Amino acid sequence: MKAAFEVLKDRAIISVVMTRDSVCAGDDCDAPHEKSATTYSFLDPSAFAQAISGGYLPLVAGSGHSWTCLLNGVKFAEVSNMGIRSLVRETPFAETNFVHFKYHSSAW
Repeated sequence: MKAAFEVLKDRAIISVVMTRDSVCAGDDCDAPHEKSATTYSFLDPSAFAQAISGGYLPLVAGSGHSWTCLLNGVKFAEVSNMGIRSLVRETPFAETNFVHFKYHSSAW
Protein backbone atom coordinates (compact mmCIF):
# COMPACT_ATOMS: atom_id res chain seq x y z
CA MET A 1 0.00 0.00 0.00
CA LYS A 2 2.82 2.41 0.81
CA ALA A 3 4.40 1.95 -2.64
CA ALA A 4 1.10 2.86 -4.37
CA PHE A 5 0.83 6.05 -2.31
CA GLU A 6 4.39 7.04 -3.15
CA VAL A 7 3.59 6.77 -6.86
CA LEU A 8 0.46 8.93 -6.48
CA LYS A 9 2.00 11.63 -4.31
CA ASP A 10 4.50 12.37 -7.08
CA ARG A 11 1.75 13.01 -9.65
CA ALA A 12 0.42 16.53 -10.03
CA ILE A 13 -3.15 17.22 -8.95
CA ILE A 14 -5.22 18.70 -11.77
CA SER A 15 -8.64 20.29 -12.14
CA VAL A 16 -11.07 18.71 -14.56
CA VAL A 17 -14.44 19.96 -15.82
CA MET A 18 -16.66 17.00 -16.74
CA THR A 19 -19.83 16.77 -18.80
CA ARG A 20 -21.80 13.77 -20.00
CA ASP A 21 -24.58 12.84 -22.38
CA SER A 22 -28.04 12.18 -20.97
CA VAL A 23 -29.16 8.56 -20.74
CA CYS A 24 -32.93 9.15 -21.02
CA ALA A 25 -35.48 11.95 -21.49
CA GLY A 26 -35.87 12.48 -17.74
CA ASP A 27 -32.12 12.95 -17.46
CA ASP A 28 -32.19 15.89 -19.91
CA CYS A 29 -33.42 18.39 -17.29
CA ASP A 30 -29.91 18.68 -15.82
CA ALA A 31 -27.92 18.41 -19.08
CA PRO A 32 -24.97 18.73 -19.68
CA HIS A 33 -24.45 17.48 -16.09
CA GLU A 34 -21.38 19.65 -15.55
CA LYS A 35 -19.15 18.87 -12.58
CA SER A 36 -15.73 20.15 -11.58
CA ALA A 37 -13.30 17.87 -9.79
CA THR A 38 -9.67 17.54 -8.84
CA THR A 39 -7.69 14.32 -9.13
CA TYR A 40 -4.21 13.01 -9.69
CA SER A 41 -2.93 13.28 -13.25
CA PHE A 42 -2.71 9.54 -13.89
CA LEU A 43 -0.67 8.80 -17.00
CA ASP A 44 -2.52 5.49 -17.48
CA PRO A 45 -5.77 6.36 -19.32
CA SER A 46 -7.72 3.53 -17.63
CA ALA A 47 -6.70 4.68 -14.14
CA PHE A 48 -7.63 8.28 -14.95
CA ALA A 49 -11.02 7.23 -16.41
CA GLN A 50 -11.75 5.13 -13.34
CA ALA A 51 -10.82 7.96 -10.97
CA ILE A 52 -13.09 10.54 -12.61
CA SER A 53 -16.04 8.34 -13.66
CA GLY A 54 -16.66 6.77 -10.26
CA GLY A 55 -19.62 8.48 -8.65
CA TYR A 56 -20.22 10.67 -11.71
CA LEU A 57 -21.62 8.36 -14.39
CA PRO A 58 -25.19 7.18 -13.72
CA LEU A 59 -25.94 3.50 -13.26
CA VAL A 60 -27.87 2.25 -16.27
CA ALA A 61 -29.82 -1.02 -16.07
CA GLY A 62 -29.05 -3.75 -18.57
CA SER A 63 -25.92 -4.47 -20.55
CA GLY A 64 -24.38 -3.53 -23.86
CA HIS A 65 -24.13 0.20 -23.22
CA SER A 66 -20.86 2.10 -22.87
CA TRP A 67 -19.29 5.53 -22.51
CA THR A 68 -16.52 6.94 -24.68
CA CYS A 69 -14.31 9.28 -22.63
CA LEU A 70 -12.93 12.34 -24.41
CA LEU A 71 -10.25 14.45 -22.76
CA ASN A 72 -9.76 17.79 -24.50
CA GLY A 73 -11.42 16.32 -27.61
CA VAL A 74 -9.26 13.14 -27.71
CA LYS A 75 -10.89 9.73 -27.19
CA PHE A 76 -8.79 8.20 -24.43
CA ALA A 77 -10.87 5.42 -22.82
CA GLU A 78 -14.10 3.46 -22.99
CA VAL A 79 -16.14 2.60 -19.89
CA SER A 80 -18.62 -0.28 -19.94
CA ASN A 81 -20.04 -2.87 -17.59
CA MET A 82 -17.18 -5.10 -18.78
CA GLY A 83 -14.56 -2.66 -17.44
CA ILE A 84 -12.44 0.23 -18.68
CA ARG A 85 -10.40 0.00 -21.86
CA SER A 86 -7.64 2.44 -22.82
CA LEU A 87 -7.79 3.89 -26.34
CA VAL A 88 -4.41 5.69 -26.16
CA ARG A 89 -1.08 4.90 -24.51
CA GLU A 90 -0.86 7.99 -22.31
CA THR A 91 -3.49 10.37 -20.98
CA PRO A 92 -3.47 13.58 -23.14
CA PHE A 93 -3.51 16.31 -20.47
CA ALA A 94 -3.44 20.02 -21.30
CA GLU A 95 -3.18 23.15 -19.18
CA THR A 96 -7.00 23.23 -18.95
CA ASN A 97 -8.74 19.82 -18.94
CA PHE A 98 -12.27 19.09 -20.12
CA VAL A 99 -13.69 15.57 -20.10
CA HIS A 100 -16.87 14.59 -21.91
CA PHE A 101 -18.48 11.17 -21.58
CA LYS A 102 -20.37 10.20 -24.75
CA TYR A 103 -23.12 7.64 -24.08
CA HIS A 104 -23.71 4.65 -26.37
CA SER A 105 -26.94 2.80 -25.62
CA SER A 106 -27.15 -0.95 -26.07
CA ALA A 107 -27.87 -2.15 -29.59
CA TRP A 108 -30.97 -4.12 -28.64
